Amino acid sequence: MAEDQASTASRQFADMGRQSMEAMMAMQKGFLNAFQELHKQWISGVNAEAALASDLFTKLAAAKSVPDAAMACQGCANRQMEILAESGRQLAAAGEKMVPRLFGNGSGGAGT
Repeated sequence: MAEDQASTASRQFADMGRQSMEAMMAMQKGFLNAFQELHKQWISGVNAEAALASDLFTKLAAAKSVPDAAMACQGCANRQMEILAESGRQLAAAGEKMVPRLFGNGSGGAGT
């Protein structure tokens, strides 16, 4: 009888450990997914900036006058601001996804 109680307690303890480990792994998986998404967004932004720089150099090389070069630079600056704004929106969206995971309220987070 004492062995049955010890065996039951041992199984319960093992189950608690397994559940804790599963919850921790789910939380880590959620973080990994969020960071992978953030990385893809960052790479996308880097590619957009590289394309913008290439476009600027092409336009500057083709510019026939100072006003043409100034217009190319102004267009580049405007596009750079758009890229930065989009990056900011993506970062804010990623933050909104991460906060629930930090506090256990998101899918795959500590609370599931």
